[in-house]
Amino acid sequence: MPIWQLCANLLIPNCLRSNLSYSPLAALELYVISRKDIIWGYVTLFFQMASGLITLPLILKMLSAEEIGMNYLMLTVGSLVSLFDFGFAPQFGRNITYVFAGAQALKKEGVDIGGGSVNYRLLSTMISVAKSVYCILAVVVLLIMLTLGTAYIYKVTHGFKDVHNSLLIWIVYSISVFFKVYYTYYSSLLIGKGLIMESKKAILASNLLYIILAFVTLIMGFGLLGISIANLIAPFIGRYLSYKFFFTPRFCYELSQYHVAANEKWALFKIIWYNAQKLGLVFIGSYAINKCSMFLAGLYLSLEEIASYGLMIQLMTVVTIVSTTFFTVSEPEFAALRVDNKREALIQKFAFTMNIYYILFLIGCICFILLAPFILNLIDSNTTLPPFYILLLYSIVTLLENNHSCFATFIISENKVPFVAASLLAGTAICVGSFLSLKYTLWGVGGLVLVQGGCQLLYANWKWPYVVCHDFKLSFFDFIKMGINQSLNRLKYYGK
Repeated sequence: MPIWQLCANLLIPNCLRSNLSYSPLAALELYVISRKDIIWGYVTLFFQMASGLITLPLILKMLSAEEIGMNYLMLTVGSLVSLFDFGFAPQFGRNITYVFAGAQALKKEGVDIGGGSVNYRLLSTMISVAKSVYCILAVVVLLIMLTLGTAYIYKVTHGFKDVHNSLLIWIVYSISVFFKVYYTYYSSLLIGKGLIMESKKAILASNLLYIILAFVTLIMGFGLLGISIANLIAPFIGRYLSYKFFFTPRFCYELSQYHVAANEKWALFKIIWYNAQKLGLVFIGSYAINKCSMFLAGLYLSLEEIASYGLMIQLMTVVTIVSTTFFTVSEPEFAALRVDNKREALIQKFAFTMNIYYILFLIGCICFILLAPFILNLIDSNTTLPPFYILLLYSIVTLLENNHSCFATFIISENKVPFVAASLLAGTAICVGSFLSLKYTLWGVGGLVLVQGGCQLLYANWKWPYVVCHDFKLSFFDFIKMGINQSLNRLKYYGK
Protein backbone atom coordinates (compact mmCIF):
# COMPACT_ATOMS: atom_id res chain seq x y z
CA MET A 1 0.00 0.00 0.00
CA PRO A 2 1.41 3.44 -0.92
CA ILE A 3 2.50 5.53 2.08
CA TRP A 4 0.11 8.37 1.16
CA GLN A 5 -2.81 6.02 1.21
CA LEU A 6 -1.67 4.51 4.51
CA CYS A 7 -1.53 7.96 6.09
CA ALA A 8 -4.88 8.90 4.59
CA ASN A 9 -6.52 5.77 5.96
CA LEU A 10 -5.07 6.59 9.35
CA LEU A 11 -6.05 10.25 9.49
CA ILE A 12 -9.29 10.65 7.56
CA PRO A 13 -12.43 9.54 9.40
CA ASN A 14 -15.26 7.57 7.94
CA CYS A 15 -17.93 10.11 7.07
CA LEU A 16 -21.56 9.84 6.16
CA ARG A 17 -22.16 10.03 2.44
CA SER A 18 -24.91 11.86 0.56
CA ASN A 19 -26.10 8.74 -1.24
CA LEU A 20 -27.06 6.92 1.92
CA SER A 21 -30.60 6.23 2.93
CA TYR A 22 -31.66 8.19 5.94
CA SER A 23 -32.57 5.34 8.23
CA PRO A 24 -31.28 5.44 11.79
CA LEU A 25 -28.37 6.28 10.22
CA ALA A 26 -26.27 3.81 9.33
CA ALA A 27 -24.90 6.70 11.39
CA LEU A 28 -22.37 4.43 12.89
CA GLU A 29 -22.14 1.63 10.39
CA LEU A 30 -22.03 3.42 7.06
CA TYR A 31 -18.92 5.48 7.75
CA VAL A 32 -17.30 4.51 4.49
CA ILE A 33 -15.05 6.70 2.36
CA SER A 34 -13.40 6.10 -0.98
CA ARG A 35 -9.93 6.94 -2.23
CA LYS A 36 -11.51 9.84 -4.09
CA ASP A 37 -12.90 11.17 -0.81
CA ILE A 38 -9.42 10.98 0.72
CA ILE A 39 -7.93 13.01 -2.10
CA TRP A 40 -10.72 15.60 -1.85
CA GLY A 41 -10.11 15.89 1.88
CA TYR A 42 -6.41 16.65 1.53
CA VAL A 43 -6.81 18.94 -1.47
CA THR A 44 -9.47 20.95 0.34
CA LEU A 45 -7.41 21.23 3.48
CA PHE A 46 -4.45 22.45 1.43
CA PHE A 47 -6.44 25.17 -0.30
CA GLN A 48 -8.20 26.12 2.92
CA MET A 49 -4.79 27.07 4.25
CA ALA A 50 -3.54 28.23 0.90
CA SER A 51 -6.27 30.86 0.56
CA GLY A 52 -4.30 32.74 3.15
CA LEU A 53 -0.78 31.42 2.64
CA ILE A 54 -0.57 31.51 -1.19
CA THR A 55 -1.60 35.14 -1.22
CA LEU A 56 0.41 35.99 1.91
CA PRO A 57 3.77 36.58 0.15
CA LEU A 58 2.08 38.93 -2.33
CA ILE A 59 0.26 40.71 0.49
CA LEU A 60 3.46 41.07 2.53
CA LYS A 61 5.31 42.35 -0.54
CA MET A 62 2.72 44.70 -2.06
CA LEU A 63 0.96 46.11 1.01
CA SER A 64 2.49 48.52 3.48
CA ALA A 65 2.92 47.57 7.12
CA GLU A 66 0.03 49.92 7.92
CA GLU A 67 -2.25 48.16 5.43
CA ILE A 68 -1.25 44.75 6.80
CA GLY A 69 -1.94 45.95 10.32
CA MET A 70 -5.37 47.25 9.30
CA ASN A 71 -6.08 43.95 7.57
CA TYR A 72 -5.47 42.02 10.79
CA LEU A 73 -7.59 44.50 12.73
CA MET A 74 -10.43 44.06 10.19
CA LEU A 75 -10.23 40.31 10.54
CA THR A 76 -10.36 40.70 14.31
CA VAL A 77 -13.43 42.93 14.18
CA GLY A 78 -15.00 40.65 11.58
CA SER A 79 -14.48 37.67 13.85
CA LEU A 80 -17.08 39.23 16.13
CA VAL A 81 -19.53 37.15 14.10
CA SER A 82 -18.69 34.29 16.42
CA LEU A 83 -20.22 36.31 19.23
CA PHE A 84 -23.38 37.22 17.40
CA ASP A 85 -23.80 33.63 16.31
CA PHE A 86 -24.26 33.10 20.04
CA GLY A 87 -23.80 29.34 19.92
CA PHE A 88 -26.45 28.62 17.29
CA ALA A 89 -24.13 27.09 14.66
CA PRO A 90 -22.83 24.17 16.75
CA GLN A 91 -26.21 23.73 18.40
CA PHE A 92 -28.02 23.42 15.06
CA GLY A 93 -25.34 21.14 13.65
CA ARG A 94 -25.31 18.82 16.67
CA ASN A 95 -29.11 18.54 16.86
CA ILE A 96 -29.34 17.83 13.14
CA THR A 97 -26.92 14.96 13.70
CA TYR A 98 -29.17 13.68 16.50
CA VAL A 99 -32.18 13.66 14.15
CA PHE A 100 -30.33 11.85 11.36
CA ALA A 101 -29.10 9.37 13.96
CA GLY A 102 -32.71 8.47 14.76
CA ALA A 103 -33.61 10.79 17.65
CA GLN A 104 -37.37 11.43 17.60
CA ALA A 105 -37.31 14.39 19.96
CA LEU A 106 -34.81 17.01 21.05
CA LYS A 107 -34.01 17.87 24.64
CA LYS A 108 -32.70 20.98 26.33
CA GLU A 109 -30.03 18.81 27.95
CA GLY A 110 -28.94 15.27 27.23
CA VAL A 111 -29.63 13.08 24.21
CA ASP A 112 -32.69 11.13 23.09
CA ILE A 113 -31.45 7.60 22.41
CA GLY A 114 -32.16 6.76 18.78
CA GLY A 115 -34.38 4.02 17.56
CA GLY A 116 -36.51 5.29 14.74
CA SER A 117 -36.23 6.65 11.22
CA VAL A 118 -35.49 10.29 10.46
CA ASN A 119 -38.19 12.62 11.74
CA TYR A 120 -38.55 14.87 8.71
CA ARG A 121 -41.09 17.11 10.35
CA LEU A 122 -38.64 17.84 13.14
CA LEU A 123 -35.87 18.34 10.59
CA SER A 124 -37.98 20.69 8.48
CA THR A 125 -38.79 22.73 11.55
CA MET A 126 -35.14 23.03 12.50
CA ILE A 127 -34.10 24.20 9.02
CA SER A 128 -36.81 26.85 9.04
CA VAL A 129 -35.73 28.08 12.48
CA ALA A 130 -32.09 28.21 11.37
CA LYS A 131 -32.95 30.39 8.35
CA SER A 132 -34.92 32.87 10.46
CA VAL A 133 -32.27 33.08 13.19
CA TYR A 134 -29.41 33.79 10.81
CA CYS A 135 -31.36 36.36 8.81
CA ILE A 136 -31.87 38.37 12.00
CA LEU A 137 -28.27 37.88 13.15
CA ALA A 138 -26.86 39.05 9.80
CA VAL A 139 -28.79 42.31 9.90
CA VAL A 140 -27.70 43.02 13.48
CA VAL A 141 -24.04 42.32 12.66
CA LEU A 142 -24.09 44.62 9.63
CA LEU A 143 -25.59 47.51 11.60
CA ILE A 144 -23.02 47.18 14.38
CA MET A 145 -20.08 46.93 11.98
CA LEU A 146 -21.20 50.02 10.06
CA THR A 147 -21.57 52.05 13.27
CA LEU A 148 -19.34 50.96 16.16
CA GLY A 149 -16.94 49.12 13.86
CA THR A 150 -16.51 52.18 11.66
CA ALA A 151 -15.75 54.32 14.73
CA TYR A 152 -13.05 51.85 15.83
CA ILE A 153 -11.38 51.75 12.39
CA TYR A 154 -11.53 55.56 12.28
CA LYS A 155 -9.62 55.74 15.55
CA VAL A 156 -6.90 53.17 14.81
CA THR A 157 -6.23 54.62 11.34
CA HIS A 158 -6.12 58.17 12.72
CA GLY A 159 -9.17 59.48 10.92
CA PHE A 160 -8.86 57.10 7.93
CA LYS A 161 -5.50 58.77 7.06
CA ASP A 162 -3.01 55.93 7.54
CA VAL A 163 -4.47 53.70 4.81
CA HIS A 164 -5.72 54.90 1.41
CA ASN A 165 -9.47 54.25 0.88
CA SER A 166 -9.73 52.83 4.42
CA LEU A 167 -13.43 53.79 4.81
CA LEU A 168 -14.43 52.16 1.50
CA ILE A 169 -12.36 49.10 2.37
CA TRP A 170 -14.18 48.77 5.68
CA ILE A 171 -17.65 49.15 4.13
CA VAL A 172 -16.95 46.45 1.52
CA TYR A 173 -15.57 44.16 4.20
CA SER A 174 -18.61 44.76 6.42
CA ILE A 175 -20.96 43.73 3.61
CA SER A 176 -18.91 40.56 3.06
CA VAL A 177 -19.31 39.69 6.75
CA PHE A 178 -23.09 40.21 6.44
CA PHE A 179 -23.33 37.47 3.82
CA LYS A 180 -20.94 35.26 5.73
CA VAL A 181 -23.22 35.39 8.76
CA TYR A 182 -26.44 34.95 6.79
CA TYR A 183 -25.26 31.76 5.12
CA THR A 184 -23.61 30.24 8.19
CA TYR A 185 -26.46 27.79 8.73
CA TYR A 186 -25.50 25.91 5.56
CA SER A 187 -22.33 24.72 7.26
CA SER A 188 -24.39 23.49 10.22
CA LEU A 189 -26.71 21.61 7.88
CA LEU A 190 -23.93 19.87 5.97
CA ILE A 191 -21.90 18.91 9.02
CA GLY A 192 -25.00 17.83 10.92
CA LYS A 193 -26.01 15.59 8.03
CA GLY A 194 -22.52 14.10 7.94
CA LEU A 195 -21.63 15.57 4.54
CA ILE A 196 -18.11 16.43 5.60
CA MET A 197 -16.54 15.95 2.19
CA GLU A 198 -19.28 17.97 0.52
CA SER A 199 -18.71 20.82 2.94
CA LYS A 200 -14.99 20.65 2.11
CA LYS A 201 -15.73 20.86 -1.61
CA ALA A 202 -17.81 23.99 -1.04
CA ILE A 203 -14.97 25.50 1.00
CA LEU A 204 -12.49 24.54 -1.70
CA ALA A 205 -14.48 26.33 -4.40
CA SER A 206 -14.71 29.49 -2.28
CA ASN A 207 -11.00 29.44 -1.45
CA LEU A 208 -9.94 28.92 -5.05
CA LEU A 209 -12.05 31.86 -6.19
CA TYR A 210 -10.66 33.98 -3.33
CA ILE A 211 -7.07 33.20 -4.34
CA ILE A 212 -7.76 34.12 -7.98
CA LEU A 213 -9.56 37.35 -7.10
CA ALA A 214 -6.95 38.37 -4.53
CA PHE A 215 -4.09 37.85 -6.98
CA VAL A 216 -5.85 39.72 -9.78
CA THR A 217 -6.90 42.69 -7.64
CA LEU A 218 -3.50 43.00 -5.95
CA ILE A 219 -1.63 42.89 -9.27
CA MET A 220 -4.07 45.49 -10.65
CA GLY A 221 -3.08 47.77 -7.79
CA PHE A 222 -6.28 47.72 -5.72
CA GLY A 223 -4.28 47.06 -2.55
CA LEU A 224 -6.24 46.18 0.58
CA LEU A 225 -9.48 47.10 -1.22
CA GLY A 226 -8.86 44.18 -3.57
CA ILE A 227 -8.62 41.80 -0.62
CA SER A 228 -11.96 43.08 0.68
CA ILE A 229 -13.57 42.62 -2.74
CA ALA A 230 -12.26 39.04 -2.88
CA ASN A 231 -13.71 38.40 0.58
CA LEU A 232 -17.08 39.69 -0.61
CA ILE A 233 -17.40 37.71 -3.86
CA ALA A 234 -15.68 34.38 -3.16
CA PRO A 235 -18.10 32.88 -0.59
CA PHE A 236 -21.10 32.94 -2.93
CA ILE A 237 -19.95 29.95 -4.93
CA GLY A 238 -19.48 27.97 -1.72
CA ARG A 239 -22.95 28.78 -0.53
CA TYR A 240 -24.44 27.75 -3.88
CA LEU A 241 -22.68 24.39 -3.76
CA SER A 242 -23.68 23.87 -0.13
CA TYR A 243 -27.32 24.28 -1.11
CA LYS A 244 -26.99 21.80 -3.98
CA PHE A 245 -25.26 19.23 -1.77
CA PHE A 246 -27.76 19.40 1.07
CA PHE A 247 -31.08 19.96 -0.67
CA THR A 248 -31.05 17.01 -3.07
CA PRO A 249 -34.28 16.34 -5.06
CA ARG A 250 -35.13 13.36 -2.88
CA PHE A 251 -34.46 15.28 0.31
CA CYS A 252 -36.54 18.25 -0.85
CA TYR A 253 -39.41 15.88 -1.63
CA GLU A 254 -39.31 14.44 1.89
CA LEU A 255 -39.28 17.91 3.44
CA SER A 256 -42.09 19.17 1.21
CA GLN A 257 -44.50 16.74 2.83
CA TYR A 258 -44.61 18.81 5.97
CA HIS A 259 -45.94 22.29 6.71
CA VAL A 260 -44.46 23.62 9.90
CA ALA A 261 -46.61 25.93 12.03
CA ALA A 262 -45.25 29.01 13.79
CA ASN A 263 -45.84 27.51 17.25
CA GLU A 264 -43.72 24.49 16.30
CA LYS A 265 -40.89 26.77 15.26
CA TRP A 266 -41.11 28.73 18.49
CA ALA A 267 -41.15 25.56 20.60
CA LEU A 268 -38.05 24.22 18.84
CA PHE A 269 -36.31 27.57 19.07
CA LYS A 270 -36.68 27.53 22.86
CA ILE A 271 -35.08 24.08 23.00
CA ILE A 272 -32.20 25.17 20.76
CA TRP A 273 -31.84 28.46 22.64
CA TYR A 274 -31.41 26.70 26.02
CA ASN A 275 -27.86 25.57 25.26
CA ALA A 276 -27.20 28.07 22.46
CA GLN A 277 -27.28 30.90 24.98
CA LYS A 278 -24.77 29.03 27.13
CA LEU A 279 -22.52 28.45 24.13
CA GLY A 280 -22.97 32.11 23.21
CA LEU A 281 -21.62 33.14 26.60
CA VAL A 282 -18.76 30.69 26.13
CA PHE A 283 -18.05 32.27 22.73
CA ILE A 284 -17.93 35.68 24.36
CA GLY A 285 -15.40 34.34 26.85
CA SER A 286 -13.47 32.62 24.05
CA TYR A 287 -13.45 35.80 21.99
CA ALA A 288 -12.09 37.75 24.93
CA ILE A 289 -9.45 35.07 25.45
CA ASN A 290 -8.26 34.96 21.85
CA LYS A 291 -9.20 38.29 20.25
CA CYS A 292 -9.38 40.97 22.94
CA SER A 293 -5.61 41.35 22.96
CA MET A 294 -5.65 42.32 19.26
CA PHE A 295 -8.30 44.99 19.93
CA LEU A 296 -6.24 46.44 22.77
CA ALA A 297 -3.06 46.18 20.72
CA GLY A 298 -4.73 48.41 18.12
CA LEU A 299 -5.00 51.12 20.79
CA TYR A 300 -1.52 50.84 22.36
CA LEU A 301 0.86 49.39 19.75
CA SER A 302 1.95 50.65 16.34
CA LEU A 303 0.43 49.18 13.18
CA GLU A 304 3.86 47.62 12.46
CA GLU A 305 3.79 45.76 15.82
CA ILE A 306 0.18 44.76 15.21
CA ALA A 307 1.17 43.38 11.81
CA SER A 308 3.91 41.27 13.45
CA TYR A 309 1.53 40.02 16.15
CA GLY A 310 -1.21 39.31 13.64
CA LEU A 311 1.17 37.42 11.34
CA MET A 312 2.24 35.20 14.24
CA ILE A 313 -1.40 34.44 15.06
CA GLN A 314 -2.23 33.76 11.40
CA LEU A 315 0.61 31.27 10.93
CA MET A 316 -0.14 29.52 14.23
CA THR A 317 -3.80 29.35 13.19
CA VAL A 318 -2.68 27.37 10.13
CA VAL A 319 -0.87 24.92 12.43
CA THR A 320 -4.01 24.67 14.56
CA ILE A 321 -6.28 24.05 11.56
CA VAL A 322 -4.06 21.27 10.25
CA SER A 323 -3.65 19.57 13.61
CA THR A 324 -7.31 19.77 14.70
CA THR A 325 -8.96 19.00 11.36
CA PHE A 326 -9.30 15.30 12.14
CA PHE A 327 -10.97 16.12 15.47
CA THR A 328 -13.30 18.64 13.81
CA VAL A 329 -14.58 16.28 11.13
CA SER A 330 -15.07 13.58 13.78
CA GLU A 331 -17.52 15.68 15.82
CA PRO A 332 -20.66 14.31 14.06
CA GLU A 333 -19.43 10.80 14.84
CA PHE A 334 -19.05 11.72 18.52
CA ALA A 335 -22.67 12.91 18.57
CA ALA A 336 -23.86 9.76 16.78
CA LEU A 337 -21.99 7.54 19.25
CA ARG A 338 -23.62 9.46 22.10
CA VAL A 339 -27.07 8.78 20.63
CA ASP A 340 -26.20 5.09 20.24
CA ASN A 341 -24.79 5.03 23.82
CA LYS A 342 -21.50 3.40 22.73
CA ARG A 343 -19.20 4.85 25.40
CA GLU A 344 -16.20 2.59 24.85
CA ALA A 345 -16.08 3.28 21.12
CA LEU A 346 -16.63 6.97 21.87
CA ILE A 347 -13.64 7.41 24.19
CA GLN A 348 -11.40 5.31 21.94
CA LYS A 349 -12.29 7.45 18.93
CA PHE A 350 -11.69 10.64 20.90
CA ALA A 351 -8.33 9.43 22.24
CA PHE A 352 -7.25 8.56 18.71
CA THR A 353 -8.20 11.99 17.35
CA MET A 354 -6.28 13.71 20.15
CA ASN A 355 -3.19 11.59 19.52
CA ILE A 356 -3.27 12.73 15.89
CA TYR A 357 -3.60 16.31 17.12
CA TYR A 358 -0.52 16.08 19.37
CA ILE A 359 1.64 14.63 16.59
CA LEU A 360 0.61 17.11 13.91
CA PHE A 361 0.81 20.12 16.22
CA LEU A 362 4.35 19.26 17.28
CA ILE A 363 5.47 18.91 13.66
CA GLY A 364 3.70 22.15 12.73
CA CYS A 365 5.29 24.12 15.58
CA ILE A 366 8.78 23.00 14.62
CA CYS A 367 8.18 24.21 11.07
CA PHE A 368 6.59 27.43 12.34
CA ILE A 369 9.43 28.37 14.69
CA LEU A 370 12.37 27.31 12.51
CA LEU A 371 11.21 27.91 8.93
CA ALA A 372 8.76 30.84 9.02
CA PRO A 373 11.33 33.59 9.85
CA PHE A 374 13.67 32.25 7.15
CA ILE A 375 10.91 32.26 4.50
CA LEU A 376 9.86 35.82 5.40
CA ASN A 377 13.46 36.99 4.88
CA LEU A 378 13.61 35.07 1.62
CA ILE A 379 10.57 36.87 0.16
CA ASP A 380 11.76 40.22 1.53
CA SER A 381 8.60 40.71 3.60
CA ASN A 382 7.70 44.16 4.90
CA THR A 383 6.51 42.48 8.12
CA THR A 384 8.58 40.31 10.49
CA LEU A 385 7.66 37.83 13.21
CA PRO A 386 8.26 38.47 16.94
CA PRO A 387 11.51 37.12 18.49
CA PHE A 388 12.19 33.39 18.87
CA TYR A 389 11.31 33.20 22.58
CA ILE A 390 7.87 34.72 21.93
CA LEU A 391 7.20 32.25 19.10
CA LEU A 392 8.15 29.35 21.39
CA LEU A 393 6.02 30.63 24.25
CA TYR A 394 3.04 31.22 21.97
CA SER A 395 3.37 27.68 20.59
CA ILE A 396 3.14 26.22 24.10
CA VAL A 397 0.18 28.44 25.00
CA THR A 398 -1.63 27.43 21.80
CA LEU A 399 -0.92 23.72 22.36
CA LEU A 400 -2.58 23.82 25.78
CA GLU A 401 -5.38 26.08 24.53
CA ASN A 402 -6.30 23.73 21.67
CA ASN A 403 -6.03 20.70 23.94
CA HIS A 404 -8.54 21.85 26.53
CA SER A 405 -10.81 23.28 23.80
CA CYS A 406 -11.04 19.84 22.17
CA PHE A 407 -11.91 18.26 25.52
CA ALA A 408 -14.55 20.94 26.13
CA THR A 409 -16.05 20.35 22.67
CA PHE A 410 -16.15 16.63 23.42
CA ILE A 411 -18.20 17.41 26.54
CA ILE A 412 -20.61 19.47 24.40
CA SER A 413 -21.28 16.38 22.24
CA GLU A 414 -23.40 15.17 25.19
CA ASN A 415 -25.49 18.35 24.81
CA LYS A 416 -24.12 19.81 28.04
CA VAL A 417 -22.27 23.09 28.54
CA PRO A 418 -20.74 23.19 32.04
CA PHE A 419 -18.04 25.79 31.44
CA VAL A 420 -19.94 29.05 30.89
CA ALA A 421 -18.75 30.78 34.07
CA ALA A 422 -15.18 29.55 33.65
CA SER A 423 -14.96 30.88 30.11
CA LEU A 424 -16.36 34.29 31.04
CA LEU A 425 -14.01 34.60 34.03
CA ALA A 426 -10.99 33.62 31.93
CA GLY A 427 -11.96 36.09 29.21
CA THR A 428 -12.38 38.89 31.74
CA ALA A 429 -9.05 38.10 33.40
CA ILE A 430 -7.22 38.06 30.07
CA CYS A 431 -8.80 41.36 28.96
CA VAL A 432 -7.85 43.07 32.22
CA GLY A 433 -4.40 41.50 32.24
CA SER A 434 -3.74 42.47 28.61
CA PHE A 435 -4.82 46.06 29.30
CA LEU A 436 -2.53 46.32 32.33
CA SER A 437 0.37 44.78 30.43
CA LEU A 438 0.03 47.16 27.48
CA LYS A 439 -0.54 50.28 29.58
CA TYR A 440 1.97 49.80 32.40
CA THR A 441 4.75 47.62 30.97
CA LEU A 442 7.05 47.57 27.97
CA TRP A 443 6.51 43.85 27.31
CA GLY A 444 4.44 44.49 24.15
CA VAL A 445 3.44 41.32 22.29
CA GLY A 446 5.30 39.12 24.78
CA GLY A 447 3.15 40.45 27.61
CA LEU A 448 -0.06 39.61 25.72
CA VAL A 449 1.09 36.00 25.23
CA LEU A 450 2.14 35.66 28.89
CA VAL A 451 -1.21 36.96 30.15
CA GLN A 452 -3.22 34.57 27.97
CA GLY A 453 -1.11 31.54 28.87
CA GLY A 454 -0.99 32.32 32.59
CA CYS A 455 -4.74 32.82 32.96
CA GLN A 456 -5.59 29.61 31.10
CA LEU A 457 -3.02 27.59 33.01
CA LEU A 458 -4.78 28.42 36.28
CA TYR A 459 -7.94 26.47 35.38
CA ALA A 460 -9.10 25.62 31.86
CA ASN A 461 -5.88 23.95 30.66
CA TRP A 462 -6.26 21.12 33.20
CA LYS A 463 -9.93 21.23 34.24
CA TRP A 464 -11.72 19.93 31.11
CA PRO A 465 -9.24 17.13 30.35
CA TYR A 466 -9.70 16.07 33.99
CA VAL A 467 -13.53 16.11 33.70
CA VAL A 468 -13.53 13.85 30.62
CA CYS A 469 -10.95 11.45 32.01
CA HIS A 470 -12.78 11.23 35.34
CA ASP A 471 -16.09 10.55 33.56
CA PHE A 472 -14.55 7.60 31.71
CA LYS A 473 -12.53 6.48 34.77
CA LEU A 474 -9.17 7.13 33.13
CA SER A 475 -6.04 8.99 34.12
CA PHE A 476 -4.69 11.42 31.56
CA PHE A 477 -1.76 9.07 31.11
CA ASP A 478 -4.17 6.20 30.36
CA PHE A 479 -5.96 8.44 27.87
CA ILE A 480 -2.71 9.24 26.04
CA LYS A 481 -1.77 5.55 26.07
CA MET A 482 -5.19 4.65 24.62
CA GLY A 483 -4.69 7.14 21.78
CA ILE A 484 -1.25 5.74 20.97
CA ASN A 485 -2.58 2.17 20.99
CA GLN A 486 -5.45 3.13 18.69
CA SER A 487 -2.98 4.74 16.28
CA LEU A 488 -0.70 1.68 16.32
CA ASN A 489 -3.66 -0.63 15.74
CA ARG A 490 -4.70 1.46 12.71
CA LEU A 491 -1.17 1.30 11.34
CA LYS A 492 -1.03 -2.49 11.78
CA TYR A 493 -4.44 -2.93 10.14
CA TYR A 494 -3.80 -0.75 7.11
CA GLY A 495 -0.22 -1.99 6.81
CA LYS A 496 -1.34 -5.53 6.07
